[in-house]
Amino acid sequence: GAQPPIELLRQLLDHGFWYDFTDTSRMDIQDVLFISAMGPPGGGRNAVTSRMLRHVSVVSITEFDDETMTRIFSMIVSHAFKSGHFPMDIQGMTNSIVNATMHVYKSAIASLLPTPTKSHYTFNLRDFARVINGVLLITGPRAGDKNKVCRLWSHEVLRVFGDRLVDDQDREWLFDLLKTTTKEVFKMGHDTVFAPLTGGSGKLEVSHMTGLMFGDYLEPDADVKLYDEVSDIDKFAEVVKFALEEYNNVNKSPMDLVIFRYVLEHLSRIARVLKQDGGHAMCVGVGGSGRQSVTRLATFMADYEVFQPEISKQYGNDEWKEDIKSVMRKAGGQNRPTVFLLSDSQIKEESMLEDIDALLNSGEIANIFAPDEKAEVCEMVNKDASKANPGVDLNMQQLYAFFVSRCRDNLHIVLAFSPIGSAFRNRLRMFPSLVNCCTIDWFQPWPAEALELVAQTFIADIEMEEAERKAVVTTCQYFDISCRKISQEFADDLHRKTYITPTSYLELVKAFKGLLGKKRDDIMKVKSQYTVGLEKLDFAASQVADMQVELEELQPKLAQAQVDNAAMMVQINKESEEAAVIEANVSKDEAFVSEKAAVANQEKAECEELLAEAVPALEAALSALNTLKKPDIDVVKSMKAPPSGVKLVMAAVCVMKGVAPEKVADASGKKVPDYWGPSKKLLGDLKFLDSLRTYDKDNIPPKVMKVIRDTYISDEDFQPDKVAKASSAAEGLCKWVRAMEVYDRVAKV
Repeated sequence: GAQPPIELLRQLLDHGFWYDFTDTSRMDIQDVLFISAMGPPGGGRNAVTSRMLRHVSVVSITEFDDETMTRIFSMIVSHAFKSGHFPMDIQGMTNSIVNATMHVYKSAIASLLPTPTKSHYTFNLRDFARVINGVLLITGPRAGDKNKVCRLWSHEVLRVFGDRLVDDQDREWLFDLLKTTTKEVFKMGHDTVFAPLTGGSGKLEVSHMTGLMFGDYLEPDADVKLYDEVSDIDKFAEVVKFALEEYNNVNKSPMDLVIFRYVLEHLSRIARVLKQDGGHAMCVGVGGSGRQSVTRLATFMADYEVFQPEISKQYGNDEWKEDIKSVMRKAGGQNRPTVFLLSDSQIKEESMLEDIDALLNSGEIANIFAPDEKAEVCEMVNKDASKANPGVDLNMQQLYAFFVSRCRDNLHIVLAFSPIGSAFRNRLRMFPSLVNCCTIDWFQPWPAEALELVAQTFIADIEMEEAERKAVVTTCQYFDISCRKISQEFADDLHRKTYITPTSYLELVKAFKGLLGKKRDDIMKVKSQYTVGLEKLDFAASQVADMQVELEELQPKLAQAQVDNAAMMVQINKESEEAAVIEANVSKDEAFVSEKAAVANQEKAECEELLAEAVPALEAALSALNTLKKPDIDVVKSMKAPPSGVKLVMAAVCVMKGVAPEKVADASGKKVPDYWGPSKKLLGDLKFLDSLRTYDKDNIPPKVMKVIRDTYISDEDFQPDKVAKASSAAEGLCKWVRAMEVYDRVAKV
């Protein structure tokens, strides 16, 4: 119904061609006929322009009149009652059930009109059919009497028409309509029909109708779960608690749910939707009302699979399409009942709702599967389709139609929406299938009973008096209810709506629990400190008493100690005189030691002067070594006939490093020691210079230093300035040898 696509269609009808988006080339379309369907404007549908309508022949299809609708649905109900072997008196209620549904349907259309705050108050034949299909969920053996069937019909009307109502005035109107219809159409008294809800006494109120529940969940272990009336709420609660415990045991994300009447009501409503083939639900409520948790639990109890997309920053249209394909493969290809749970916070783009709209309407999304993927899903259903159509050779189109039909039956879409803001109204207006194809469950604010039970559950583990516990629960309950009243008064006066959500109530209870625990911890800490202080005071008092007794016992010993002390003082005086003589002798020794210390200090000063002379020489030698590079060493190594100064320096280095000379013959043929051969090997060592820098100068063998002093230091040619004329590298090595000799001489003093 949007204008741009209609204009594209009109262009084709006017001119016979379109333009290709890629290169704007003209594409002529031939031999194509258009057949379209549209509804009257309103409810999200736009009017189609006359420029488009002039190209088509319009055939109007009027709505079915009451007689036609009654006949169609009467035949459906009659056939179901006969084939289900219902009792004859119930089979006779066929016309009453259809006429009563017709009366409620027409009255709802006339009285429950859509408004901006009630945009979902739109009804169509699908709602009529949902009531009839709900009645037919029960089997003949469980149908009971006429009163039970009338309660079943009332239950289905409440689920289809009543669960979407948003205020008490509309619910009162529907309640009065049910009582009137029961009396006028079924010819039965409502007090008699609904006696099980009131306990057989008292007047029937609208609040009693919340206890009217039908479902197939009371016998979870049965092979075939039968739809029947819930007559024992306590038993239903036990079944749900057991299912919740099992759910938490098998799931990685357990749910912390409190099971009370409110939860049971909505759980029963969602379970009813899931039991029907192609049943979809839209749960509308503020945050924290339990829409998603109840849906997951109902899905688990029905033994269905639940799928919810995981939305992330990178989640886009491609990931959304893959998730849709995955769900369709499970529901249609693997024939597994699947619940697709989607909340409004997960809708990143409105185009996602277009796909949901298509799934709700037809069970498929056009062209979502590529040709190879389509062949794959057709192969998945080929075996089952052949069993369902024996003797028929099915083509690709028929197999895919079978796949779509199974998707339509097995896929249940549950939408969790919030009524806050304009997004909810806009989405219902733009995508009418959200209302037309879904059973709406409007989550009302928690009743006082629910508030009380939730608070009791959350503070059950807190140690307090029962009267205090009751007062805390009542106070929390009062806060929530009074805030709702104030919020409504604020909305009435200023037309600004504020929402008091269940999440706010839970945060209130948790805040109280946390603050109470903190304050108790603080008090216990102070108490502990006070108790410890008292214990220490008691301990100190006991210690003082023990010491007093011990002191009294020690009095005789103290007197004896005084006598012993006097005798000891006499002995000390005698020893003091002897110590004075010894002190005089020590003074003489001290003078002698002082004289020797002065001599030692003088020698120390002389050594420090010599060391001050040696250290700069040593540092200069190390600096000279640092200036040497490998090329300088290579030059010395490569000398064929080295000068005498170079040979002299290298011989001294070999002696310092403990390298033995070679025995070579001189001119006369006599064997003499020669260091040049070992010197070249020493120079070839890559770590030669590092070994000189790290030389152990504090532990030079005296034998080595004797040779150095006698042979080299005394040699006039063993001077750095003379050696420098032959080689700069030899100069640095000469400085190093002389510095080592000076350092050793000073260190040995």
